[in-house]
Amino acid sequence: MRPFLLHQGGMALALIFMIAGCVSHQPGGQWEIEPGVQQLVESGTVLADHRYYYLGSITAPDTVIAVSNAYTLRSRVWAEIELSETRLNGWLQWWRTEHYGPGCEFRGGLIITPDGRKAGIWYSRNIINIVRMPEPGVLEIYQPRTITGATCEQERDGDLWDGWF
Repeated sequence: MRPFLLHQGGMALALIFMIAGCVSHQPGGQWEIEPGVQQLVESGTVLADHRYYYLGSITAPDTVIAVSNAYTLRSRVWAEIELSETRLNGWLQWWRTEHYGPGCEFRGGLIITPDGRKAGIWYSRNIINIVRMPEPGVLEIYQPRTITGATCEQERDGDLWDGWF
């Protein structure tokens, strides 16, 4: 007779417990949809006292965030950019010509820290995100996803599992 963990899928159960033990249990912040932020971005307004970052192509990013100077962003995925109104308006023109279908329209909102403070804004087709604060004043903002767990780009291209495994 085999021990329980090796019997009938027990290895998968053991693996799940091992992975769960490695996951950080620190509280997380989030992205909150806020129509006023979407209107602000779409008006071509660049916020003072914020640093801008983007994901994707510099000519037509998939996502843009503005993080208050009160915080430092720690990330390997976000590229920092000194955003001008001219560049933002160029991005807006590009985004208006791209059509991804229902559920993948650009939205805007607030970046909320784990302790409930506003740390900046976001503009993206992908509306679900995790915001961590590993130490005071330092944020980790992950790549946003859709409700299905994919990105709008993956859903459009039919490759829902790209980047997950």
